[in-house]
Amino acid sequence: MTPKSGQSLLFIAFAGVVIASAWIGGLVAEQIALGRLEATARERITIYQSTLVNAVDRLQHLPLVVSQHPAVGRLLVDGQGLEATHSYLASVNEASDAAVIYVLDRTGKTVAASNWQSPESFVGKNYGFRPYFQNALAGGSGRFFAVGVTTGRPGYFVARPVSAPGALQIVGVVAVKLELDSMQADWREGGENVFVTDENDVIIFSSNPDWAYRSLSPLPAEARQRISANRTYGKKEIAILEADQAGNFIRLSNEHFLSTKTELPSYGWQLHYLADLEPVAVTRWLTSLALLIISGLSLFGFLYVRERRRKRASDKEAAEARAIRGINQRLEAEVETRRNAEAELRDAQAELIQAGKLAALGQMSAAIAHEVNQPISAIRTFAASGRLLLDRGRTSDAVETLDQIAALTEKIAQITGDLKVFARRSDDHLHPISLPNSVEQACVLFADELRAAEVTLDRQIEAGDIHVLGNSVRIEQVLVNLMRNALDAVRERPGVRRITIALLRDGEDAVLRVQDNGPGIDDAAMKRVFDPFFTTKPIGEGVGLGLAISYSIVEEMGGRLRAKNAPDGGALFSLRLKCMSVDQLTGEVEAAE
Repeated sequence: MTPKSGQSLLFIAFAGVVIASAWIGGLVAEQIALGRLEATARERITIYQSTLVNAVDRLQHLPLVVSQHPAVGRLLVDGQGLEATHSYLASVNEASDAAVIYVLDRTGKTVAASNWQSPESFVGKNYGFRPYFQNALAGGSGRFFAVGVTTGRPGYFVARPVSAPGALQIVGVVAVKLELDSMQADWREGGENVFVTDENDVIIFSSNPDWAYRSLSPLPAEARQRISANRTYGKKEIAILEADQAGNFIRLSNEHFLSTKTELPSYGWQLHYLADLEPVAVTRWLTSLALLIISGLSLFGFLYVRERRRKRASDKEAAEARAIRGINQRLEAEVETRRNAEAELRDAQAELIQAGKLAALGQMSAAIAHEVNQPISAIRTFAASGRLLLDRGRTSDAVETLDQIAALTEKIAQITGDLKVFARRSDDHLHPISLPNSVEQACVLFADELRAAEVTLDRQIEAGDIHVLGNSVRIEQVLVNLMRNALDAVRERPGVRRITIALLRDGEDAVLRVQDNGPGIDDAAMKRVFDPFFTTKPIGEGVGLGLAISYSIVEEMGGRLRAKNAPDGGALFSLRLKCMSVDQLTGEVEAAE
């Protein structure tokens, strides 16, 4: 083999390596970009799902409220009060921003509507063929998407039955139509591709108007018959949307997308989000081109240097050999230095990560132990009591004690969930609770510790029941946290140690105060008393989560928690919540029923 042929083969081999590296690098970049696009698509579809559910569910309660109005029932029973019903429906419709509110008799005929004066009035029209009417007349809740046969505009219909006054007999149906044009307009302004398909695989909402009322798959004969009977899409022709789909990838109008979808089982819908794949392809080709250019320049640079060295090898071989050896030694030293630095950096990072893990684990463990200690103490007491009751043959009392233990375990499960309060708001349902009862339960939970520490508990509860909108378990948790802090404050005090709990009304508010006769809170600590993980206790005796959790719980219930030093000494924590009126309590009970 001649030198020239050897150089040619070497050049071809290097060129092949360059091309292969560029191709592989492009594929890797494409996969990374695709992974980022998938993550972004999942985030975006979650946002779109939230906006869709909020838009559809915002007036779910309205048919039930209207159905309970006396004028509606009177109109359906004896035909009286038509004008009053029209006016009532119009005023509610204007306040709620619904499209139309209307009342149908048992045959499906509209007898009153908020748009009775409009050219598109529903009055006199029969909608007995609609599924939402049929479901509501059967005593359930009717929900249905359809194109209006009167207006020709699509909407989401919600319906509830109307019972005769003083009886359980269903005399008609109240229906509300919501038009979601503003939501779709927002989608279009966002410039993204998103649409919703119903149970027939037909697109009913879309950011692209050209895709509306197109089907992603051929409609079976049974579905066509059902659509015709329900007049789901009015006079619109349902055509097939030309699309080629393979897995999560779909081609529409010669554009390629990454398809992400999520189920909406409450409505029988699917939400689709299409992410444009063009940026992924551009990333791949740009990366391949960049690698090709860099590798090519490196190859030509290498060949150039190699050829130059060969030309100078004849007369400077010895000098170049020494220079190369020196360069190699320096490079080796630099490489070794860099390797050592990188190894030290990795070790330091590993130590920091491990320290962070241990700190987080310690804080979380301490927080959980801090919050469940009282229920566990109560469980231990109840268990001992239950054993004594069983020994004495008092089985029914023992069963009641076991029920109390079970309830406390449920409270432990709920209390541990409170550690998530710093990451997101709680989804717990708020309901009317009796503050005196919550105070009594908290005192029962904390009674053993108070007796052990020889602390006197002074309760000053205003006469009469006081109700607020909140969560009883969380209120009890706040009280236990405040009493625990008070107990820690007076534990080392000589003489009489006292904690005072006062509950009173202040105008429209309920005020709950927890005061101790300890040394109080200094000015520096007062500024940070509700900060997470701030504590004045010795290391290992607290992580500073109790007051922070209590503050967050009260804020979520619409109340306020404040701290100050009492004029006669000691710390004073005040919890203020809005009292519920008799009308509010009655409304909550009726809504629950």
